[in-house]
Amino acid sequence: MGLKRYIAVMGLAAIASPAVGADVSAPPVGSVVQVSSGWTLTFDTEARYTAWSGPRGFPNSYAPGAPARGSQFHMPMALAATGLVAPDLKLELLARTGFVDSRQNAGGGLAGSIQTLTDTVVSGTVTWMGTPGVQPFFTLNANLPTGRAYLNGTSAFARMDPDLVEVPTFGEGFNVGGTLGANIPIGQNSLATVSVSHTHRGPYTRDPTDIFGGPDTRIQPGASTSGTVQLAHIMGALLLRAAATYTYTSATRIDGGLAVIQGDSFALTGTAAYTWTPEHQTTFTAAYNHTRSNANFILAVNQFQREAFNSNSNAIRLRLDHAWRVTQDWTLGVYGSWFHRDSNAYIPTAFQFIPAKTKWGLGGSARYQVAPNSAITARVEHFWVSQASRPDIDFGGVIPGTAIPALSFTGWTLSLGGNITF
Repeated sequence: MGLKRYIAVMGLAAIASPAVGADVSAPPVGSVVQVSSGWTLTFDTEARYTAWSGPRGFPNSYAPGAPARGSQFHMPMALAATGLVAPDLKLELLARTGFVDSRQNAGGGLAGSIQTLTDTVVSGTVTWMGTPGVQPFFTLNANLPTGRAYLNGTSAFARMDPDLVEVPTFGEGFNVGGTLGANIPIGQNSLATVSVSHTHRGPYTRDPTDIFGGPDTRIQPGASTSGTVQLAHIMGALLLRAAATYTYTSATRIDGGLAVIQGDSFALTGTAAYTWTPEHQTTFTAAYNHTRSNANFILAVNQFQREAFNSNSNAIRLRLDHAWRVTQDWTLGVYGSWFHRDSNAYIPTAFQFIPAKTKWGLGGSARYQVAPNSAITARVEHFWVSQASRPDIDFGGVIPGTAIPALSFTGWTLSLGGNITF
């Protein structure tokens, strides 16, 4: 596969991806190929079901010792359109939303469910293709609050550990962001993409932050600014990709008052794909994320102070895939994944700890090419989670009863999806 063809495929995959997220600052994958003046329309959707069980629910500090189980049905969908609006100007439009049914049940009153739309992400990217050797692009994105940030009563218990389910929260405010970047070919076999993004996050109201009631919480998340460098290189049958992103976030306000500056984060991702034969391809993906310590606003001294210890965590994710094209229409795949969060991470805007853990997963997939412009894909995965223990929380004083022993969880994820291009 040539580099230009690869970049075109990855660009379409990024546009049509049905993933749901509220962070609209992520830069798009660029394309260095010419497109026809005709428009291409792609619709992508998938039904995903995840179920897990373990000795406690989430948050783990509630209903201690009670067996727990949770499930989530998530149906993301995306509609993308790509075409030329001028001989050298490409326009890409994307709308992405979804539906989620999330349920958690454990003892001690920790039981809740919710059925809602997720937030809707819309974006538009214009790419100038008339300059030899470089293709600048600009993306304008928005997160529309079609989901639910405020959960009534026990429905708040439908929020689950983000390392166990795909959608841990169900909405936030109106966010708008822009990305400015450029695709820069380096020789015949390499491509660099550089970009800078800024996202403004709008305020939203969420339900009380504990099970004992209390006032609603008004959150004004901090704006984020990030810079990204991506590189792609092809050497015969081997394709390599790498990306580095640095993100700075400004101060978050809670109920009108200054609260916290989330620590700067640094993310690295890398992919190596090797095509053994036209029928067999192996792909290895690695990702690392580090977030430095937060700065909390101390009212007594009227200023921000960096944490004495880092309440954030480092996260590492590894995945190995192998795809086998059995026939012209059928492709089978197997994969294994490993995820590690090295310490308990406190999310200040969610008012919850995400426990340290290690997660393993094994799965398989089957893809059927229904027609040249459409395909159906089914996947199944079994996962195991080993969660580390946690001592009593200490926020200037120990909070008795908040310690958590080591826990183990198991679960399954099933999905069926398809896409069609016009």
